[in-house]
Amino acid sequence: MTAITLLRDLLRSPDEATVVLEATLVTTSENQDAHNRRVLAVVSHKDDWDLTEEGSLFICKYKSGLNGRPDELDIQRVLPIYGEFSIVISQMRRGTIDLRPAKSSTSLLEQPRSVITLTVTPAEGIQDDMQPPTFFTYDVQSLRSLVTECKRLKEVSDVDANAVVNLASSTTHFSWLKPYFEKRMTIATLTSMPQDLRQVNRPLSERLSPACAGLTGDDHEDAQIIRDDWIRAKARGMSRIGRRNLSLRLGTFNVNGKMPSQDLSAWVQKNVNTVKKTAVDDGSPSLPPTSKVSPISLGEVVVNPFDRILHKPKSAASTEEKEKEEQSLRVDTSDPDDPDILVLGFQELDLSTEALIYSTGTVREDAWCLAVIASLGEKAVKYEKLVSKQLVGMLLVIFVKKALKDCFGEIKTSAAGAGILGVMGNKGGIAVRLSFTPPVSTAARKPSIRSPGATTLTFVNAHLAAFDEMVDKRNSDFQDLSRRLSFEGVAPRSSSPVAETEGGDDHAVVDTSMTSAVWLPPPLSVYETDVLFWMVDLNYRVDIPDTSIRRILRDDEWENGSKLKALLRFDQLKKSMDDKKAFEGFHEAPITHVPRKPAWTDRILYMHGPTCEVDQLSYTSHPQINMSDHRSVAADFSVDVDVYDVEMLQANVRKLLTDVQHLDGESTHDRGGLKIDDTYVDFEKISYGIPVERKIKVRNMSKSPCAFRFVPVQLDSPICPEWLNIHPMMGVLLPDEVTEIILSACVDNNIASILNLRPKDLSGTLILHTVMGRTILYRCQGNIYTCFANKLSRLTRLRGSIRSMESPNDLLPENHSINAPREIMRLINWMMTDTTTRYWIIYCSGDMFLARADENIVKNIREFPYKPETSDPQIPIAFAATLLELLESLSDAIIPAPLHTRCLEMTNRDEAFEVCLTVWISVTAFLHYICQASKNEDQTERIATVLAPVLLRDDIASLTPPISPIGKRNFLLYFIS
Repeated sequence: MTAITLLRDLLRSPDEATVVLEATLVTTSENQDAHNRRVLAVVSHKDDWDLTEEGSLFICKYKSGLNGRPDELDIQRVLPIYGEFSIVISQMRRGTIDLRPAKSSTSLLEQPRSVITLTVTPAEGIQDDMQPPTFFTYDVQSLRSLVTECKRLKEVSDVDANAVVNLASSTTHFSWLKPYFEKRMTIATLTSMPQDLRQVNRPLSERLSPACAGLTGDDHEDAQIIRDDWIRAKARGMSRIGRRNLSLRLGTFNVNGKMPSQDLSAWVQKNVNTVKKTAVDDGSPSLPPTSKVSPISLGEVVVNPFDRILHKPKSAASTEEKEKEEQSLRVDTSDPDDPDILVLGFQELDLSTEALIYSTGTVREDAWCLAVIASLGEKAVKYEKLVSKQLVGMLLVIFVKKALKDCFGEIKTSAAGAGILGVMGNKGGIAVRLSFTPPVSTAARKPSIRSPGATTLTFVNAHLAAFDEMVDKRNSDFQDLSRRLSFEGVAPRSSSPVAETEGGDDHAVVDTSMTSAVWLPPPLSVYETDVLFWMVDLNYRVDIPDTSIRRILRDDEWENGSKLKALLRFDQLKKSMDDKKAFEGFHEAPITHVPRKPAWTDRILYMHGPTCEVDQLSYTSHPQINMSDHRSVAADFSVDVDVYDVEMLQANVRKLLTDVQHLDGESTHDRGGLKIDDTYVDFEKISYGIPVERKIKVRNMSKSPCAFRFVPVQLDSPICPEWLNIHPMMGVLLPDEVTEIILSACVDNNIASILNLRPKDLSGTLILHTVMGRTILYRCQGNIYTCFANKLSRLTRLRGSIRSMESPNDLLPENHSINAPREIMRLINWMMTDTTTRYWIIYCSGDMFLARADENIVKNIREFPYKPETSDPQIPIAFAATLLELLESLSDAIIPAPLHTRCLEMTNRDEAFEVCLTVWISVTAFLHYICQASKNEDQTERIATVLAPVLLRDDIASLTPPISPIGKRNFLLYFIS
């Protein structure tokens, strides 16, 4: 594209480029190469209101795309034309130009083959220690036009000759220039450069400026943020041709300074038997599952009903389209079983003192790489080493399939020490960044791709501080490495000024950890990527005594999965993640292997952006490789990447930018821009666990695009009540476009426990703010009281039905509380009322608490529409499921956690009764009844396995390790067997 075409992509209406000149910036370097190419453009702005005209000289730089073709301009500087603005021209003798003296009758601009320089002095003048920019050009005719036009615009300027205009704050002269020099998203940044994952994965509402009723915040910035987010998502969807599936196997291994001496195949090769594995399977007998038991089914965990309504439902057409997209083809269809890329991180490769001085020796690296190749066996011929990076004892090496090697490029590495004195390389991190472009030959059904787009993958290998008490140091080192690990000199793929390497080697590596160049853009963080993996020896420990850990691990009364769940409560890394002190936003698959020495020091974590999907298929440890004091850990991943055309993406971004050009943070929307169909939303009665939706239509009635967002009533309050979800929370509407805003009332355990202490009448005010426009108020209403998610002590003090309460404090005195909650007893009494029901209890006893219940019946039971003499066998099963759901929801356990250890000390039924409450006696009496009625010999133990974790629920805040599930089950068996 020509310079004038590229420039028009940057200009806003009614700005117009009147003259464009291609020139080269004169620098101190003798090589005036492509880096110094500039486009000088005179831009005119006419104000039809007051009939004035202002002009400015734009200095722009080319940005190169694929194959080095310039595809965009970046505005480097804007120079308003007024005051001392001037252009001085002179002749430059260079190369093979005619060195003979010019004829006096010939103008300097008219001399053939002349190289003309022009020096531009800005309107505010030049400081003593500064030099004005100087350019040279061969285009004499365009230079003549540029000088003439600048002279004209200076003459028509009505700015006082001695005035200096502050472009950042001016609201009169040259205010139209502000969008050009303020930070703004260009087509290149919207299409080629991945966003920082730490930012893009935050809700958009958290990235906007603080605002509330009466305080609009920074609408200028918010408009651009909402606009750019909308453009990115919409343009990517419009440009997506298909998806391809990339298979990865990642591994981490602290080798304790050892050389390879064992077969590594269990670690290196993909183990199909571990795919989708979610529980430890060591061949030993185990109890049925004692965690994540559905209140409606033993064998199937019911999906959280609230998860279904957090996002806007899609139409049938869009759902069908998504299903097609999700059928991603493997990038290597000829060999779909083996991973396409193998990434291995080693720690403590070399423990020698000499290695602390950033040793660059490769003897140990070569030995371990050979061991990896040998462990691949006959598959080794498929793979080739793509890149490696070593820092003292840390090594990160990447192997890829030879058939896919050409798909990888833009390889960069980085390293940062965090060991002795905070900089030595015995601790720290190394990183590799690369791009992956799906092979076009497998790209599919749709039009051919001229410029295939890439996905950026980044891998980090880190080794953090050891010892139990160094958790704060580990958190600090992680934050430090997150700042220091960067890739300097990495430009967007569409704007790289030069080829990555010399000699045409597409896979040569540029080490950016120790180098810099003044012409390079700012360094890129490891988080500026599409997918990020950390394969690490983090050294996080388990925060309970070593003797307690070992006791639990060797205790035969624990099934392995339960052991791990109990110990992971005290895992320092999990705590740091929950407290947002380290690895915030990262994902880690459930750990299914036992800790070593004894902690899960070796971990694999990941995070990804919205342009790709990551599915972790396995997460395993390999104790058979025992040459080190650590055990190797591996994980298999499936990464779905987009197949898209860069030129198509850029074209779509250009179109969308044009569609929403008024969303620049400067334009004010029509006061009547957005219209809604109703400002009052009544949810009526809201029930625990039953989502309720209301929809509101919003239409943009104006002739320009509108950005909107919901804001809170006060700065320190949430945008909406905790029982309400809004989707979408913000967005963009084109003229006459309509969107549906879904308001979802959903009350789960956490929310119900809060609402139970408030008046039953729920109400809230929602504020829909049009950015740069007016604000609309919604009023939402509902009511709720529920026995779910209450404390036992509160339920036993109710005067009657919880729905009959006049206020949250309408309770009996503590010394007048009843023995057991009415709601629990009502469920039990219904199931024990008469002969007909008891017949069905006996008939269904083998399924009660174990079989899947009808969800609709469970919901209806809260209204008690079923008579005890029912003939439907599903109803007693649903009553049992409701009882279990109610017990699980209680804020405190039937048997409090501090008494659990004492429960284990009980040796007979009489002793067990000493620690029990009335509600325990009532529930277990009913369980005893149905167990006696059952004809299944193992019925009692199965029910005890399901109910024991509910009745003796652990306190997750306790600093004491929990008792074993078998110990809980045995205690319950004293009462029901």
